[in-house]
Amino acid sequence: MPAGAGRRTAEWKIVYFAITRYTVQLFFNFDPLMPPRLISGNLLRRGLPLLLAVNLLLLGFYLAIDYQLVYHSDAAVKNLLAQEIVETGQYFPRDWNYINSDLWVFYTHTFIIPLLGFMHNGYLAALVSDLITAALILHGTWLLSGLLELSRTARLAGMAVLSAGISLIMAEHVYGQAAYGSMYYMACYLLYSYWRLLRASGHARLLWGAASALVLILVFWANPQRALLYYGLPLLAAAALQQGLEWRAARTGARRVRWDQAGAILLALAAMAAGIAINHATLRHVHASAGLTVISWLDFNGMLKNLQAVINGLLALFDGLPRTNGKVASLAGVYAALRLVGALALLALLPWALRRALRPQQGSRQLVVVFTAVAFGASLFVMLTTTLADMSSPDASVRYLVPSLLPMLLILIGTVIDGEGLTPPQRLAGGAVLALLLTSGPTSLVYPYNEFTHLERRGLILQTPDQQVANFLREQGLKYGYATFWNAGKQSVLSAGQVRVRQIEIERGLPQPLRKLSSNRWYQPSAWRGESFLMLRESELPALDQDLLARLAGQPRVLRTQDMVILVYPGNLADVLPNWDLAAGHLEHFPISRDTPHQVGRLDPRLGALVAEPGESGALHFGPQRSVLAGSYDVGFDIETAGAGKNDFGFVDITTEAGHRVHARQTISQAGRQHVVLRLDTDQPLDQLEFRVFSSGQGQIIMRGVDFVRHAQEKS
Repeated sequence: MPAGAGRRTAEWKIVYFAITRYTVQLFFNFDPLMPPRLISGNLLRRGLPLLLAVNLLLLGFYLAIDYQLVYHSDAAVKNLLAQEIVETGQYFPRDWNYINSDLWVFYTHTFIIPLLGFMHNGYLAALVSDLITAALILHGTWLLSGLLELSRTARLAGMAVLSAGISLIMAEHVYGQAAYGSMYYMACYLLYSYWRLLRASGHARLLWGAASALVLILVFWANPQRALLYYGLPLLAAAALQQGLEWRAARTGARRVRWDQAGAILLALAAMAAGIAINHATLRHVHASAGLTVISWLDFNGMLKNLQAVINGLLALFDGLPRTNGKVASLAGVYAALRLVGALALLALLPWALRRALRPQQGSRQLVVVFTAVAFGASLFVMLTTTLADMSSPDASVRYLVPSLLPMLLILIGTVIDGEGLTPPQRLAGGAVLALLLTSGPTSLVYPYNEFTHLERRGLILQTPDQQVANFLREQGLKYGYATFWNAGKQSVLSAGQVRVRQIEIERGLPQPLRKLSSNRWYQPSAWRGESFLMLRESELPALDQDLLARLAGQPRVLRTQDMVILVYPGNLADVLPNWDLAAGHLEHFPISRDTPHQVGRLDPRLGALVAEPGESGALHFGPQRSVLAGSYDVGFDIETAGAGKNDFGFVDITTEAGHRVHARQTISQAGRQHVVLRLDTDQPLDQLEFRVFSSGQGQIIMRGVDFVRHAQEKS
């Protein structure tokens, strides 16, 4: 931490506590440190818009400045996908690798695409996208609070709370990376357009029906499983309940039943079906992994573990977890205690407010309340009972609850400010928690900048350590290279697209493409002509077999900056490394190294080969878990055998599905050095392709490597 940072943090905490105390005075007519006193209604009406304005300014500062300090490669994906769309002219690029069967239909990248015609694809483009997303989130909040029938004061308070960020983690999920903020505003617009549909007539009914259908088609097109959980089931449950209440009220009042909800439900079902159909059609033309969409049930102990992790994550979301080893007897410690107590109170107040808001009514308020209750309950159920969430990181996994937690906060705000019949303890607890939320902007939107004010700034761009790495790459004249995921995409954006850094992982000593949320085009030899670099942290370097890579790609020159080691090679690594080009348009050689997988035999460094002696039977070579496109390929095994009078040394084959599916096989029956070539024909892409060599144990087998290339007739 920079010198003086601890003192500045303590000063910030003093300001936070003062703002909190003032807000409690302003809204709830009591001073937590003094006897109760009255304030005027005018002060209340004037103070809240001012607080909202301050929070909006802090939110703008967070997106423009503060977020640069925590900017990461997940957030950079929107820029990279937008660039891919512009370069290929395809809104769903065929070479892009989507994960979790999750298509990016109308998402944060959408707002970057039109910007690339007149500005660099850098952090400023990401900022414009984030500002547009934030505006949609806040506009959706205003519409949703209107559906909840909140007073103007409560609606402004809801806007002030959401614009305050609430916590570092919540601000990241809602505004920074904005993934779950986008999901939230889509729910807001769905509920608003659906309610307007129910109350409209004539041409307006067609308009709002089309708007409701469009939102549903978009979310189901993107991901049907997620959309069903977050939008479909909650909307159908809320609508069906209101139609049931209408039927009961009509029967009791001896009048005709209105079937507006039933008609809207049919429209919603049709839109969902259309979205699912378009999703399936789109997935047939792109690369997408199932990922998290394939989930399993947990046992009871696993469910209990997830429950503990969810509580942990919720406390983190509401900024209720004090920093480890933080001083208790200090102003910062007092503030941390307040946030801990406030977060614990929220865990009780949110379900209390939701239950209190559930009433047998048919208005817009009940539509939102039931929708929220079902969405939260369904998400929580799946998180607690299945493998969906990786609970090794609770504060990250609890993000799945964010889209339903935000409406729950609005419901709580309405209950506290507009609610009647609250007991003094209820009003006191709700008011104190609301005061903390309203004034959370400085802690969630200004930290960690308040501890890094010494950083140089060029315009809006902070010279963060990551930005300095990007500057170094540009100064060295480097244009194209590779790095592990968390150091790749963000460097492409921080360099404003002047240096393109593609994500890789180190497997068996060599760089391999990391294809999730990346384009297969990036790893083709034609993607770049000229020298390329491999950038690794010092801690990542031991996993790289530098000697083997040098034999394949040539001797690199070495650059260093911060904790980064940058190996600059004379050509594009994609030209010489195996397993990169899915089309295998040029010969790929898979050499033998210390990391080559085998079950029997030994590595002979002198020969650069695996050797199985007589009596050793089993897998002498398997791997490399390659992916290929549909087509015809030649796989050549460099084999040498020895053993008098032997005619069954073993066999070579090509398999997928962990060896259960054999595509080609040949017995090794001759002695001597030989090049055994197998033909692979496939009419569909294949994953986890293995080239295997098995020793029978009846003689010696020496395995020197495998060559892989598209069949000559196909290349011509």
